[in-house]
Amino acid sequence: MEDIVSEDSGSGARVADHLVRHRGQLTRRWLRAVSRYMRIRPVNREVAAGLINQLPSLFGELCTVLAGGPPTEIVARRALHDARAHASERWRQGFALDELYLELDLLQRCIQGCVREYFAAAPSREGQTAIHECIDEFFSDAIRGAIAQFQAQQDRRVNDALGDRDRALAAQQRSEDRLRMAAEAAGLGIFEWDPDADAAVWENERMFGITGQSPERGPLSAEDFMAMLDRPEDVAHLRELLDAGRTSSADVHVVAGIRKVASDGHCIVEIAGRFMDDATGQRRVLVGTMADVTRRVHAEDALREADRRKDTFLATLAHELRNPLAPILNAAHLLHRPDLPAPQLRWIQGVVERHAKHLTHLIDDLLDLSRISAGKIRLRKETFDVRIAIGRAIEMNAASAAGHGHRLEVTGMQGAPLLVHGDPTRLTQVLSNLLDNAVKYTADGGHIRIGVQRMTHRVSIAVQDTGIGMDPALIPQMFEMFEQAPEASRGGKSGLGIGLSVAQSLMTMHGGTIEARSEGPGRGSRFTISLPLCDSPARRPHSSGPSGHEPAPAPRRVLIVDDNHDAAMSLALILDDHDVQIAGTATEAIRIAKDFRPEIVFLDLGLPDMSGLNVAAQLSKQTDAHRPFLVALTGYGQPEDREQAREAGFDRHLVKPAPIEEILRLVEDCGQTRR
Repeated sequence: MEDIVSEDSGSGARVADHLVRHRGQLTRRWLRAVSRYMRIRPVNREVAAGLINQLPSLFGELCTVLAGGPPTEIVARRALHDARAHASERWRQGFALDELYLELDLLQRCIQGCVREYFAAAPSREGQTAIHECIDEFFSDAIRGAIAQFQAQQDRRVNDALGDRDRALAAQQRSEDRLRMAAEAAGLGIFEWDPDADAAVWENERMFGITGQSPERGPLSAEDFMAMLDRPEDVAHLRELLDAGRTSSADVHVVAGIRKVASDGHCIVEIAGRFMDDATGQRRVLVGTMADVTRRVHAEDALREADRRKDTFLATLAHELRNPLAPILNAAHLLHRPDLPAPQLRWIQGVVERHAKHLTHLIDDLLDLSRISAGKIRLRKETFDVRIAIGRAIEMNAASAAGHGHRLEVTGMQGAPLLVHGDPTRLTQVLSNLLDNAVKYTADGGHIRIGVQRMTHRVSIAVQDTGIGMDPALIPQMFEMFEQAPEASRGGKSGLGIGLSVAQSLMTMHGGTIEARSEGPGRGSRFTISLPLCDSPARRPHSSGPSGHEPAPAPRRVLIVDDNHDAAMSLALILDDHDVQIAGTATEAIRIAKDFRPEIVFLDLGLPDMSGLNVAAQLSKQTDAHRPFLVALTGYGQPEDREQAREAGFDRHLVKPAPIEEILRLVEDCGQTRR
């Protein structure tokens, strides 16, 4: 370009001057040409403004080249920069490549036409060819630079689009991987089924594990899978759902039992899916998951069964609690009659005592059940002869057995002591429960046998009866909480269904076992408990004297503190051989104790004006010579309640209703039994 212009720099300068003087005309001509030829894009105000703004830079660089100004290499670089900037702007405005080329080509034509007009009027045409070639070369470089810039912009857009696509595909792949991992962790099999071909694609190995199908044999068809279902109604339901999904976006949800292909093992599966169009949009497929929910279904069944048993238990409990209340209330009504004969009075006394003990037994069972469930029951273990517990249990149930005419036979009680390490009270409770059941479920005149047998390291105690017996298939359930035999097999007898559950828990805590056997309904039952023997000698109670007779108890000063006036008054009547005073509030108790100086205080914890714990703390501050023996007599019997009572200064803790024998013993021995 530099060689061409140098041939006649004078004519080039004159041409450049001509172009500058006709710049306005040249611009209008260019705009008209663009409006005429650029039919791809209508020329609007923004496009026209872009053309006018772009003209000075390229036009000025061209005039500099023609006038022979600065080195043309520098000018060419400037022109190339301006052309690329123009191309970037047109890219931003949404021009196509052919539109950019046409726009610059029309500018070149307009300038060439203006140069021809100059030489047509000039006296000499010297240098015209060189100037036209210079203009062509200038615009050739500019157009190439603009096109290169435009293509670079387009390549960047394509690369960005490809990058976005790759990132989207990578994100989709990560999402699918996470979904697959989550499905694997949750034990879900993933599948896709084509109803037209009855062909399936299994997305993970879990599908083969659930169905038992070998991976080498490939996925099962729908027909093959339905042949595995246990119940015909499940087959019909699944087939109905699959048929409906062929024409609608229906959801599929089925829970059914299946027989596995290879092992013939049984499991329960849950299928969840939805029909949708495939990637081509030409057919509908079912996409879904399959899970082995055997354990969940069994757990739900167990919960429903437990809920049913709980409802039955509550209804039975209400019945059992109302039963003893009726005779107690009737007896109370009879006591209002004047001049009751002594036999009738003794009968009323027996009625109240029997049914009150029955209520106490029910409440004790409920409390034991709660403590065992919460893990709060504590055993007071000692080494003793288990025959003592057997004797106490027999004593507790002998009167009831005699009332029904039962023949009670005991064998194996002779010989060396049968020493065990356990809680005598709790083991007596277990044995008494077994005897009570034997009496309850054996018809009048029946036979009950208690057999004791020493083995190498254990002792076995069996309670066998000739009663109504049990269905052998139901025996394992009898030891579950709230479980009872069916009504028809209980012979009309009632119960809470918790005694055997408590007994089994207590035996487990002693390292023992309890088993039940029966040859069937009407053929009797046999309950056997087994306990480990130990070698330590049993502790024997001290003899009360050479003759074995207890001396007559000395009268005691007794203070009873209870806001329940009936409870306090009835206890005072029982202790009428002693000097007894009653207080209904904590304030009254403290006032009486100051002057009365009681030797023993039976103190309720739930008083209206102050806690019995606070009263005990104040009474405990007295000197040992005048400090009373403190007994908590309360309905609160949890381990934490006993601990709080001990910390407050109580010497003993009795739970209402306390055995009268225990109360009498504490009154007699209060001076020697302080902790």
